Amino acid sequence: MSHQPHDIFENRKQFQLERLILFSDAVFAIAITLLVIEIRVPDIPLSTNTTRDLMNVLGEKIPEFFGFTLSFVVIGQFWTNHHRLFGFVNNYNNKLLWLNLLMLFWIVLVPFTSGLNSRYGNLNIVWQIYSLNLCMIGLSLFFLYRFIGNPKNKLSELADDPIGKKYSQYRSISTTLIFLTGAVIASFDGRAAFWGSRMVFFLIFIVISIINRKYKKVRHKQGR
Repeated sequence: MSHQPHDIFENRKQFQLERLILFSDAVFAIAITLLVIEIRVPDIPLSTNTTRDLMNVLGEKIPEFFGFTLSFVVIGQFWTNHHRLFGFVNNYNNKLLWLNLLMLFWIVLVPFTSGLNSRYGNLNIVWQIYSLNLCMIGLSLFFLYRFIGNPKNKLSELADDPIGKKYSQYRSISTTLIFLTGAVIASFDGRAAFWGSRMVFFLIFIVISIINRKYKKVRHKQGR
């Protein structure tokens, strides 16, 4: 009795999908690592190497640590969304690859725009650049959700879950609009615009919390 030759790539599509996800995870990890590399260890002359001198120099780096923390949290949030999204994916095509690469393009720019913001954060134009960078990540993720959730593309289980798809898109577009709002407010002069463009980012936690509560209520009504 003849046997069909064993195809070591019989799960080729699954293997390629895993490569896509692992590559994406690596890009996220490198982007987060580069954030801290931008913070240089202070150089203090040995002749004045005292605790007070060190504390003074470290105090000057507080904006850099704040910028690092902010960008770390933002990239981490985008990674969790990306991770959650690709948990539904069971197929891929070339358009998905390019849409994913588009999002990663904006991710790898964050260490630069974050470093720029840490050093020149007093300038509104710098905050606009940083906010627009984050806005483009959110918009790219929104398009990924739409494309993956489209039943015509036959890429994921999300296509069979209209409620989950709708609220996932709500979360993506909400964060995108908040980042865009920060950039717009920063285009105005004055201290109110300066602080408003920065503080508007905190609305993300409130908006996402509201959306998640509504999503849970809808799921509860469905008995799921």
